[in-house]
Amino acid sequence: MCKDNLYLIFNDMSNSVELVNCRHLIEFFPFIFPGWQITEVSAEHFSTVLSLSRENDRYVLDSYWLKKPAYRKNADAAICLLVAELMRAYVHEDRQLLCLHGAASEFAGKLVLFPSNYRAGKSVLSAGLAALGVRLFGDDVLPISLLDATGIAPGFAPRLRLPLPDNLDSRTRDFIDKNNRLQGEQYLYLDLDSDLLAPQGCQLPVGAFVLLEREESASPLMEPVSEAEVLRQVIWQNFARETEAPRILSFLSELVASSQRFRLRYDRAEDAVALLRENFDDWSTQSGSRNDGKTLADGQTGIIEHLLPGQYLRKPDISIVQIDDQVFLADGQGAAIHHLNPIGTAIWSLLAEPMTADEITNLLMTAFPDLERNSIESDLQNLIAELLSRNLLSAG
Repeated sequence: MCKDNLYLIFNDMSNSVELVNCRHLIEFFPFIFPGWQITEVSAEHFSTVLSLSRENDRYVLDSYWLKKPAYRKNADAAICLLVAELMRAYVHEDRQLLCLHGAASEFAGKLVLFPSNYRAGKSVLSAGLAALGVRLFGDDVLPISLLDATGIAPGFAPRLRLPLPDNLDSRTRDFIDKNNRLQGEQYLYLDLDSDLLAPQGCQLPVGAFVLLEREESASPLMEPVSEAEVLRQVIWQNFARETEAPRILSFLSELVASSQRFRLRYDRAEDAVALLRENFDDWSTQSGSRNDGKTLADGQTGIIEHLLPGQYLRKPDISIVQIDDQVFLADGQGAAIHHLNPIGTAIWSLLAEPMTADEITNLLMTAFPDLERNSIESDLQNLIAELLSRNLLSAG
């Protein structure tokens, strides 16, 4: 069988996307990628960053960052995979972007972000908001500019996981049925006008983060949530790893601190929509104050050189953000961000001076007399190993 190779450039990306024996998918691209400029090119002029092929009745996607090729059975699932990896490639080319897993909708000129939480219903919730005229910026990923902290509409058709919830009201279900353009076994894609789906590249400031918790029979409730919990969630959901970790940590901590922060518990999407519209019809109650990351002084370098066997010490040039009893660390040489719980924070504080594991254990036994020594020793050993592996700690 002869291969039918098609090479496409999305917007101004420097690398192409290769389609092999799946040219039929491009009929869906105008509404899957609204606002994107897609140009067919010759293979010899561009290197390929993604390859999606049709082999033996299944789709196969491959790229240099995937440990192994990803396989999908149906077109709806293959398109889902292509969209996700295309955004990863797009962000990889621009070091001034972060990208968060999550949805975002526009309220009174600002964005409310819903960081991704498995099966929390963010896509159905986004559709419910759109059904009432609230413009959707994205239902799964959101690029954010490091230059001005604005969210950027990715320009992807909303995708709903099937089956849809049984408790959707008739208005939301009618809206989904009316705008249903592609439906497979796993996903349903909506084709929305620009007044309901922000065009690719549209930018707005971030106003709030809302953590979603969908529970069966739960009464709808919107409540404030701590800055540390939101920061921990958005750090986990960031997949732009080409930018230095200290910059990511500093940026996200300031963004979260300057935004409103809530948790939304709900069962029915319509109840959640009503609460969101009630809370974000204006931004007169903006809350939060900015946090600044702190960097350890280079003066520790000399101490590190004279560490005795068995001693440990924090490395210099570690970016630190502390919120209440939670600490977030970033190594300037890597892309990882590490979170410490209260006991981990106490250990990190002790490691400002050279200390052995026994010395730390004895101090923790004094500070936490209700804990067993074996438990403290085990937790300390695990934390030290973790900090060493992440280049955050020096050992004598």
